[in-house]
Amino acid sequence: MESPRAEREPSPEAAAVSRELAVLREMMLRARREGEEPQVPDEQLRSNEQLQHDEMLALEAIYGDNINIFGEKAGLRSFEIHVHCEIPDGVSVSAELFQCVDGDDDLKSQSFDTFSVQHLPPMSLTCLMPLSYPSHRPPYFTLSVQWLDSVKISSLCHILDSIWTQQPGQEIVYEWVQWLQGYALSHVGFGDGIIIRQSDIMMSPVDVRAVAEIVSVESVVQSLISYNEEQCHESFLSGLHDCMICLTEHAGTDFIKLPCLHYYCRRCMETYSRMHVKEGTVMKLLCPDDKCQGVIPPDLLKRLLGDADFERWERLILERTLDSMVDVTYCPRCETACLEDEENNAQCSKCFFSFCTLCRERRHIGVRCTTPEEKLLSLQEREKDGKSDLSQFVNELVSIREALRDAVQCPHCDIAISRVSGCNYMHCRNCGNGFCYDCRATLDTHRVHLCELEEEQKSVRQADLVVQIEKEVAAQAQRFRSYPCPSCGQQNPKVGNNNHMFCWACQVHYCVLCRKVVRKSSEHYGPRGCKQHTVDPEIPQQKDNEIPQKNDDETASAVQRFFNGDQEEC
Repeated sequence: MESPRAEREPSPEAAAVSRELAVLREMMLRARREGEEPQVPDEQLRSNEQLQHDEMLALEAIYGDNINIFGEKAGLRSFEIHVHCEIPDGVSVSAELFQCVDGDDDLKSQSFDTFSVQHLPPMSLTCLMPLSYPSHRPPYFTLSVQWLDSVKISSLCHILDSIWTQQPGQEIVYEWVQWLQGYALSHVGFGDGIIIRQSDIMMSPVDVRAVAEIVSVESVVQSLISYNEEQCHESFLSGLHDCMICLTEHAGTDFIKLPCLHYYCRRCMETYSRMHVKEGTVMKLLCPDDKCQGVIPPDLLKRLLGDADFERWERLILERTLDSMVDVTYCPRCETACLEDEENNAQCSKCFFSFCTLCRERRHIGVRCTTPEEKLLSLQEREKDGKSDLSQFVNELVSIREALRDAVQCPHCDIAISRVSGCNYMHCRNCGNGFCYDCRATLDTHRVHLCELEEEQKSVRQADLVVQIEKEVAAQAQRFRSYPCPSCGQQNPKVGNNNHMFCWACQVHYCVLCRKVVRKSSEHYGPRGCKQHTVDPEIPQQKDNEIPQKNDDETASAVQRFFNGDQEEC
């Protein structure tokens, strides 16, 4: 059994730092052996000690979390600074890739994969301050950059040496970091874009202080993309943003960021998700941006909805998916989803009931299906015989029949849809497809559609509508007697017993009895004039199937003009 006190293996970052510190100590020992490390008087040592202490305090205050101080060992200070290159507008990265041609390892084709990043992984500057710094020698250092090859890192090391040569005897670490941040990319020729390719160390000598090297171009590309995404996410969380739903400013931590990169505040996303789940429109539970329609991941929906609503979402998604499949039906006994065969038969996998998918009855080979009307009549007769337990079922069938009288089936998922008002363009809420209400033709967008119904069918429907309107006009005429206006001839119905009429067409008052225009009602009606209130004789009632022979031809002609004239776009 492994001891609980067993030492853990160091992380890759800690192991890399240990290797770099070992390289620095070896460099310092080599300098001492070769006599490059000068002998410093005690007074100068104390001055260097104070200057190093002050510089370390300043560096820690300036760089904060970007500096790691490893402490002192034998009076020597060592630390690591993460240097971030300045790229305010981002930078493009091109990776040189090679692919084998026709499986031949010796024959390869060259290609470049280009992408943009807003953040680059930092350069690591590891320093060891000797006792002679800063009076006589610069700090020993190593420079590590994972997206540069050793040759370019070596050129950066030479520039740092030249900076010390120009400013000997001064604290130099801050100057090194500032130059690396602002000029490192342009010095290696990457001012307009970074090119990553496999390094060739035989091209020029490599500095021992350049400890990094590109081993695999693919791994470097993946590292750059991952680091850029992490830094962009952290920048988003630390900022303030406006929610495009409620138009309110929130902190980045209060936002939900979708895979399509659109983001909305948590409260709006929770309300939006629960609304669709409650209303059952789970197929529309997508990115709220109307031009995006990106998918919301299930793990994110689970956090937004909670356990109960998420279970309902899963169940509704399964139901909508099965309903959109033309070969899926449901068992009439246990409501289990079943697959329909080519002969319109199916067998339930749960209760093993074999049934006909057309009439929902037991499977009948070679026998005609019972129509819904025949089934309803049979149930009504059984109810009349005293079987009262069927009354509720019969009432439900009657209600369904009346509801489906004016409904049509979606040509995609066969669900019944009834039009209340509007044009013929129908949008199925079950499968999300559009179709024409008259001819059931598939429509992709809401546009003017020339229906493919035969002209004979249209003329029959127009004639039926004309008859219906004439019956309604006749019914209104039986209730109220109309009197023409003496000024414009407009027919106006008399309501009640009041003989004082007002024409809505020409805005004139007139008397029903004498058919004259009334200027003042107090002078026209009275003992010497017409009676203002009289009862009209009753109008003889007509039969329901009898259309009155009247002179209202303008009603029928108006309907005919509506059908024969130009149709407006809906």
